[in-house]
Amino acid sequence: MNTGKDVSLADIVKITHSLAESGDKITHLGICPMSEELIRVPVELAVEYDFPLIFVASRNQVSEDEGGGYVMGLTQQSFLQKIQDIERSLGLSSGSKRPYLRFVGVDHCGPWYKEHEKSLAEEDAIESVKRTLAACVRAGYAAFHIDCSFKPPSHVMMDEAKRIKLTADLFEFTEKERIRLGKLPVSYEIGTEETAGSSISAEHFRDSIDKILLELKKRKLPKPAFVVGRTGAKIEMLENVGGFDYTSASSLPRIAKEFNMGFKEHNADYLSTLILSLHPEYAITCANVGPSFAAAQTRALLDLADLEAKEMGKDSSNLYNIMSRAVLEKAPFHKWLRKGDKWKADELKNMPAELRAETLVAGHYTYYDQEVKKAITRLHNNLGKNDIFKDPEGYVVSAVRNAIMRYVDAFNLRGSTSRILEK
Repeated sequence: MNTGKDVSLADIVKITHSLAESGDKITHLGICPMSEELIRVPVELAVEYDFPLIFVASRNQVSEDEGGGYVMGLTQQSFLQKIQDIERSLGLSSGSKRPYLRFVGVDHCGPWYKEHEKSLAEEDAIESVKRTLAACVRAGYAAFHIDCSFKPPSHVMMDEAKRIKLTADLFEFTEKERIRLGKLPVSYEIGTEETAGSSISAEHFRDSIDKILLELKKRKLPKPAFVVGRTGAKIEMLENVGGFDYTSASSLPRIAKEFNMGFKEHNADYLSTLILSLHPEYAITCANVGPSFAAAQTRALLDLADLEAKEMGKDSSNLYNIMSRAVLEKAPFHKWLRKGDKWKADELKNMPAELRAETLVAGHYTYYDQEVKKAITRLHNNLGKNDIFKDPEGYVVSAVRNAIMRYVDAFNLRGSTSRILEK
């Protein structure tokens, strides 16, 4: 079993490029761990279907802050522990002979990413990022997305030159912390553009890479394994509304390869299977996915809740009402609204169709709210003991599995761990 110690993500990029030259084209899948199921199921699938597992945890999902992230209250350390516990339950250990590759990374690690930090002063925002980076290093993360692309508050001036310097500063901080703690080398991911929205020109993409690598080289810092590029993807509600830019998707990965780096696409949720199947052909090295997997889980839960309510009436768990209320009160539902929609919580309460859609989109933020947790448990108990549905947990897990496997198959990932280790 390898967990980033013997084979790094930088190695994965090189081997993936080499396999492609021989006609074996694959795109790796970065999975956002947005629930307990979205931690356990990916591990199980990676073992069953023999593909590298790459977790990309945001600063909101897993956090060093008091109380942890919104996923199970996980910190970086307890997140790694959770993964390791699942691996041990599947018979995986350091001495295991089964082909298994697993990498854990922090996604979007930059200032002004966290919802409650959007208005922080520059110094405070940077110190917050450093706390995250230090926690990830201590926990033993294998990958770091240094992301200084988020729009700062109006009182902070930020241009390309300053963004590049800040990126290098955070690289340098992470490397010094890693060396101080005696940790193994890690892999990095860069990008100076916001990860969602209109694609950028090949010239601008190449120029940006040149400038960042020059600054990193001056400081004798490692070359990143991945560079993020925009392919037009943009998520609003339950759709990818940005439009897939075929020209950028085919040209930007070639430029990344010129620099011996992998091309990383973010926001690959809700793309058609046809477009996903083009990713390996276009040499997109890796694509991150998360919200659509969480939506599949929430949809399965609400399907079961609808069935339960139909059969049990007022004695049901009332999951939908409890979850939708929690979404309006506690989840950052506004970040998923369509352009032009500026609904407030009080308005959505009187908009049944829109509230249902918003609950599907943002329900995962509330899974570990105490009232929602109780309602989910009651839902499962009601369905089972009243012979309404024999295996509700299995139904939810199946929904998550199917959502992930659509990407695994489109990306030609089955058996890829063994093929990589043979190289």
